[in-house]
Amino acid sequence: MKKHYPLLLLSLLFLVFTAMTCDDDEPIETVKVSCTIDDVTLHHWNNAGEYPKEPAELKIPKEAYLLEICVSTVITEDESVSYDDSRYLSYVLSDEIKKISIFTDATFNENFPAGAEVTSCFYNYPKTISDNQRTDYTANGNTIYYVEQINRIYKALLAVPQPGEYRFRVVLTMESGETIERISEPITLY
Repeated sequence: MKKHYPLLLLSLLFLVFTAMTCDDDEPIETVKVSCTIDDVTLHHWNNAGEYPKEPAELKIPKEAYLLEICVSTVITEDESVSYDDSRYLSYVLSDEIKKISIFTDATFNENFPAGAEVTSCFYNYPKTISDNQRTDYTANGNTIYYVEQINRIYKALLAVPQPGEYRFRVVLTMESGETIERISEPITLY
C-alpha cells in the first residue's frame, strides 16, 4: 500500500491543478492594422559595459559601437482603432521593408573604402535592450512587415574599422522599390 502513496499524491495534485485552470476566458481578438513608416532616426550607443549607454562626447571604442535604427509607424486606416482588453492590435506595414543597407562616408578599413556598403560588417544585436526591439529579418532574405508603433533595430559592429570619424547612411528599401535614407550624426570610433 505504501508504494501507491506517491502515485495517489501525484494523481491528486494533477486533479487539483487541472481544476484550477480557467477556461471561461474569451479568446483575445487579433485586429490587423495597416500602417506606414512615419519616421526613421539613427542613434549611436556605447556597448562597452554591462548595458549599452549613450556615448560621451560622441566618442566610442570601435569594438563597442552599436547602431540603433529607430522606425516609427503611423496608422493608415481612416477609422480610429481603440485599445481594449478584448482586442490585440497587430500592426502590418502596407509597404514591407525588403532590405536595410548601411554605408560609410569615410574609409572603414582596407576592404571598405569611403562610400562603400558596410552592412556585412554589422550583425543583429540580441533582443535584450528594449521591449520594442526588432530583429532585422532582411539580413536573412526575408521582409519586415509585422511591426509596433516604435521599432528599434540594433546593429552591433562585427568588423573593426580604422580609428576616425564616421557618418553612417542607412537605406531602407521597401517592397515597392521606394527608399528611405537617413544619415547619422558624426561619431568618433577610437
